[in-house]
Amino acid sequence: MAKLQGRHVETREDKGTARQVSDIVNSIARLVRAVGVLVEALGRWFD
Repeated sequence: MAKLQGRHVETREDKGTARQVSDIVNSIARLVRAVGVLVEALGRWFD
């Protein structure tokens, strides 16, 4: 039983870590998109 609980806790931690990594990746993707929009807008403004 103790081993099963240990595995279960480990799985929870892995899910939490995966969620954090997913959030970071999504944030970076949003930032890249925002920078792309900004660069495009500035490009049109200077043309």
